[in-house]
Amino acid sequence: AKAIAVGYQHKHTGTFQALSQIYAERGITGLWRGSMAAVPRAALGSGAQIATFGITKSRLRDNGWVTQPTLNSFCAGGIAGTIMSLAITPPDVLTTRLYNQGVDASGKGIYYNGWLDCVVKVVRTEGLLGLYKGFWPNYLCIAPHSTLVLLFYDELMAIRDKYYS
Repeated sequence: AKAIAVGYQHKHTGTFQALSQIYAERGITGLWRGSMAAVPRAALGSGAQIATFGITKSRLRDNGWVTQPTLNSFCAGGIAGTIMSLAITPPDVLTTRLYNQGVDASGKGIYYNGWLDCVVKVVRTEGLLGLYKGFWPNYLCIAPHSTLVLLFYDELMAIRDKYYS
C-alpha cells in the first residue's frame, strides 16, 4: 500500500511479469543489474561460516569445553552462524538498497552509483550501524540454518566414516 511503502516501489504484479518487463526494457543485462553486489555477500558469508566452523570445533574440543561430537558440531555451527550473520548483514543492506532503487531512462540507479557509493552514503547518513540494519531478522534466519546444515553435514560424515571407511 502506498501509505506504508518505504523507498522506491517497483510496479510489478508478479515474478513473470517483472522478468518480462525488465527484459523488454533493459535486455539480458537488466536482469543482472546489481548482481555484482551479491558476489561479495556470498564470498563473505560462506568464507566466514566455513572458516569459523572448523576452528571453533577444534578449540571447543581441544580445550575440553565441548567434547561430545554431536554437541560439538551443534555449538560450533551456532557460533559459525553468528559470525556469518555479522559478516553478511552489511552486504545484505547494500544489495537490498541497490536492487530496490529505481533507475533513470538510461538504466542507471537513481540513488546509488554502485556498491562503494552506497557504502559511503549509508555510513555518512546513518553511521556504521546503518550497515547492520536488519541484523536480528537476518541472524534469526541465518544462525539456525547454519547450525543445522553444519550439524547435519558432520552427522552424515560420521555415518559415512562408520560404514564406508
